[in-house]
Amino acid sequence: MKRSYLLLTLFTSVLLVLGFVFIYSAGISMEARLPYLSARDFLTKQLIAFVIGLIAAVITVHIKSSTHFKNVFYVYYPAIIFLLVTVLLFPSRGGSHRWIELGGFSLQVSEFAKVVLIMALAKYFGWIEEKNLNFLRTFIIPLLIAAPFIFLVFIEPDLSTTGLLILITLVMMFLGGIKIRHILLAVALTIVLIFAAYRLELLKSYQIERFITFISSFRGQEHEQISYSLKAISAGGLFGTGLGMGTVKYYLPVSYSDFIFATIGEELGLVGIFLLMISYIGFVQKLVLIGLKVPKKKEGKLYIIGFAFYVMIQATINIAVNLGLFPPTGVTLPFVSYGGSSLISLLIGFAFVFSIILEKEEDHA
Repeated sequence: MKRSYLLLTLFTSVLLVLGFVFIYSAGISMEARLPYLSARDFLTKQLIAFVIGLIAAVITVHIKSSTHFKNVFYVYYPAIIFLLVTVLLFPSRGGSHRWIELGGFSLQVSEFAKVVLIMALAKYFGWIEEKNLNFLRTFIIPLLIAAPFIFLVFIEPDLSTTGLLILITLVMMFLGGIKIRHILLAVALTIVLIFAAYRLELLKSYQIERFITFISSFRGQEHEQISYSLKAISAGGLFGTGLGMGTVKYYLPVSYSDFIFATIGEELGLVGIFLLMISYIGFVQKLVLIGLKVPKKKEGKLYIIGFAFYVMIQATINIAVNLGLFPPTGVTLPFVSYGGSSLISLLIGFAFVFSIILEKEEDHA
């Protein structure tokens, strides 16, 4: 398995390096549009977040995974609930309460909620015996575990992260042994709740507008964001325009975050996109392989595979948005897009994988 560990580290490193390079490159375009911004500032903040995440990851790895699982419902889960409630007390930014402001930095708690939710559901399903799987244990209780996170993030409002939390819950329920008909019931319930939220006017106007604009694009109407994204990817051709040499990125909104995939496509071409995709596929494939073979406890297996699917789902949504296959959501590209909270939470979540691996190896020493 050592080869799998090395390849997993390699794939992660490729994603991180691509992130640092293109956050700076995209920052140049933002600097040109808004002179008070600095490309160096974008990169510096991301590097600071990386160092903080690395320190947190080292601490996470050196704590036994059994201790993490033991504390998930007594420490981590209540802490995230408390912080999500705290977020709602802070002043809104752009009409949304998503961040806790800490001096010059901001903390988006919902990013950490994703990892804690995977841990909590892995712990719960690991505790259930195979012979005791029923509707209450595999459907009702997991929904009750996820409900506080989903509700608090929804009212921030943050519809994209709400959707991700729902998808994470469905994936963990599936891995935990829920029957397919109950998964379909959960999907139907989600659709009903979305429709109810729309009818009760709980969805914001801009959220509805994004969806309507996306649907209209199938009738030939041009969507400005998607149009520029596709132009950037097309302009890159096979080998790209060169690092920092992209021009379409100057018109891309949040080219350092939501549309960083298009920026990579423009400056590295299909070769760069292939490198990115291979890194994600390799990352997920190796994680799933490790999850199936290494941990002896069910909770460890569920967490590792659940974390792999979380990264895969988020990356797929972001890439689909950049290709015009999904409405703009604000979902970032894992390990690559600008965002300190996202990077720190991913590094901690990834470190927990190695915490599980190392404890298993210690048990066999």
